[in-house]
Amino acid sequence: MNSAERYFAAAAERGELGHAFLLEGEDAQLLESTARHAAQRILCEKGTACGVCESCRAALSGNHPDIITVTHEKPDTLSVGEIRAQLVEDIEIRPYRTERKIYIVPDAGKMNPQAQNAILKTLEEPPVYGLIFLLADNRNRFLPTVLSRLVTLRCEEDDPAEEETGAGAERLLMLLRHLRAADAAELAHAAADLKADGMAAEEVLEMMTYLLRDLLVIKAEANAALHVPAAEDLLAGWAKTLSWPETNESWSALQEAGAKLKANGNADVTIELFLLRLRELLRKGTNSD
Repeated sequence: MNSAERYFAAAAERGELGHAFLLEGEDAQLLESTARHAAQRILCEKGTACGVCESCRAALSGNHPDIITVTHEKPDTLSVGEIRAQLVEDIEIRPYRTERKIYIVPDAGKMNPQAQNAILKTLEEPPVYGLIFLLADNRNRFLPTVLSRLVTLRCEEDDPAEEETGAGAERLLMLLRHLRAADAAELAHAAADLKADGMAAEEVLEMMTYLLRDLLVIKAEANAALHVPAAEDLLAGWAKTLSWPETNESWSALQEAGAKLKANGNADVTIELFLLRLRELLRKGTNSD
């Protein structure tokens, strides 16, 4: 999870989202992935980007009617006509399914001056349900009048879970690879073993959050970057094993474990019970959607 994703998660939880953002960074795929995950979270029926509600599944499949991607025909220019037709005029139509309507504009830095001027009023006075993400490699590509109406967030990958270099993360992945066959005694010592490798219970649940998000991406056959690419083969197997209801149960188990930790529950027992529940789901999984 990069800093922009953390910003949107916190803002959505507080109910303090703005209406227009510039995501700035050199990695175009990361910019779009960040915007799409933020959109999924904002429109999620549970407000968590759960991945299993109707809205999340539509978002992951790329078919959500209230998430609109603005495109352009010429490779180097996003024209005034394209901005007007796909955003300025379209945003006046109320959302189809949810309470928000979200626009993602890749290559927004390619808007010519006429297109930037055309979007000014929409950025200043959008409909209450409207939310716009402009994605670009450099904020200096925008007119000062446009830039002043945006919340600018630098978007760079900075989460250690992306690299999985820690001994604790490696041990957790090893455990998960043979979780279905693990016995109760091994799981009873899992939290202590992970902690010995420098991974506290909170970090275990955080990494499990990344892994379960990646599971949803793979299961939904979505075109999005994975948080933990090294676990793709593991999660592909889980995706074939677990049905959607079972996948939903795994998220519920993770959320319950997080709540127990926040309530000062026993960390070792919390991790053990979560892993036992996940093992149970994997053992009975039939993938009967």
